Amino acid sequence: MNDILNFKSITTYRLKLPLQFNFKTAKGEVKERETIVIRIEDQLGYVGYGECVAFTDPFYTAETVDTCWKKLVDDYIFNLRLMRPKPLMTYVRQLQFWLNRDHMPMTIAAVENALVNLHCERLGVNSVSYIMGRPLQDTIESGVVIGDVPMNQLLERVEGHVANGCKRIKIKINPTDGYERISLIRKHYPYLVLAADANQSYSYDDIDKVRQFNDLKLACIEEPFAMTTLQSYKEWKWERLNNNDWNIETPICLDESILGYDDLSYAIEYGLIDVLNVKVGRMGGLVPTKAAINLCRECHIPYWVGSMVESGISKMLHAQLAALGDSYMAGDLSDSNRYFERDLIYPDLTFKDGVMHVPDGDGLGVTVFDDRLEAYCVEKRTL
Repeated sequence: MNDILNFKSITTYRLKLPLQFNFKTAKGEVKERETIVIRIEDQLGYVGYGECVAFTDPFYTAETVDTCWKKLVDDYIFNLRLMRPKPLMTYVRQLQFWLNRDHMPMTIAAVENALVNLHCERLGVNSVSYIMGRPLQDTIESGVVIGDVPMNQLLERVEGHVANGCKRIKIKINPTDGYERISLIRKHYPYLVLAADANQSYSYDDIDKVRQFNDLKLACIEEPFAMTTLQSYKEWKWERLNNNDWNIETPICLDESILGYDDLSYAIEYGLIDVLNVKVGRMGGLVPTKAAINLCRECHIPYWVGSMVESGISKMLHAQLAALGDSYMAGDLSDSNRYFERDLIYPDLTFKDGVMHVPDGDGLGVTVFDDRLEAYCVEKRTL
């Protein structure tokens, strides 16, 4: 089969997925997951799917469901349909041009992932294995994220996940009681792989609060500081280092600060990053994700695989990336039914005793329920 992708239709779905619980972070609360799914069908009947994982409000990055939807239906999808049928990598190069022009990685990732999925369905190979150029491990371990739950419920929540076989837990924290939360868990679970995610909630003046975590043996603290830019963060950190006033021993993991390869390269060059949280949407798709992971490997920067509050269309890519076998710790990956009563895929993410068998079939390796796309759809465009 030749590698020309000849589209029959591109459908963009705007969905509202009811959540099983309200998910709180230092910057916001998610009660219902708005998301966008792209479905591309070719003239031979093969189908590829991609998800845009931006949130309704811009508390994570600047992209929102509204801005992404407008860009997709008014620009990217329209212009893809105007192009003559091309090989996958020609479309990917066009998407990279738009990414550099518009700086909308989550929007671009949705389109790229759908194209890669379609291409790999045609070839009969797994998308992540194909792009990354290596086989996937059979299983991965779970890693649970616990939001900003009341303090008196924290240990009970942790115990439930540990009892189910989870060996790595990440806690959402803020400056008010972040240290107290983590120290409470560490006291009761001295050998648990434990990480914290501050979502940039600590000001530079809160550096002493971040130093408090030094004695708690965390795998990392994710995005502690409310930086405006990587450049301003570099200047502040270097001033501290020059004055022998840094003294943060916990590895600092960057997530939302890294919106592409150039950001990652800059952070590595200037010593701003100890660990990278990889998310496909934030990087702009699987192809840029491969470049980021390879850069981490070359520069000896550990990486691990995060995820969003997202459907299985996106989360399965993260599960498969976690199966590459050289990540720093278990990813932010747990059962789909923690978040959704009904996910959009089968099989969904299901862990038994903290371990999940990783689907590695063609494309996504799973089946997407088109009827559920229709059931949760609040707006749809087809070209």
